[in-house]
Amino acid sequence: MIFQGYFIRKKIQALAKKSSARKSRYCSFYEAKTFLMTFNIRDKEDILPCVEQLKELKKDINISVFIPKKMKVAIEADPAWFQIKEEELGPNGLPLSPLCEQFNTIPTDILIDLTRENDHAMHYLELLHPVSFKIGNKSSLRDLFDLTIPMREDDKIPQSLQHILYYLQTIRSK
Repeated sequence: MIFQGYFIRKKIQALAKKSSARKSRYCSFYEAKTFLMTFNIRDKEDILPCVEQLKELKKDINISVFIPKKMKVAIEADPAWFQIKEEELGPNGLPLSPLCEQFNTIPTDILIDLTRENDHAMHYLELLHPVSFKIGNKSSLRDLFDLTIPMREDDKIPQSLQHILYYLQTIRSK
């Protein structure tokens, strides 16, 4: 499986180079009506309060969650939750075309990546999504996001999201 991770990272890096030519457009917090938050199911308890905070600020939230094979969890039957289960990935560890097409139809103004470094399937999907403004933590996979927030291993997800929201509310576009 070490080799599989290596080849997946290479594929993502190649896709990132292609997508760096895409047209990105800054979207401020006030302009954005819909957010797409992506994360690993292990971080659900940390992220749900953040989702509620955004809902209180009158933002529509769509959620995309990666579920590893070993995790047996019950997910809400909410249509705003898009589930990517590890066992549904292709033999190379990447999402198949139908899953990519479904993911690309999720409406959003701003994509916020809160996944882990090794959630390659999520990074692959995020690169393919047509949203014009993507935010995430700085990683070894460069050119994934339009705005990157450095995040240390000991940083908590709510802390990182607070940084992201601060920058979105502070930076204004013309």
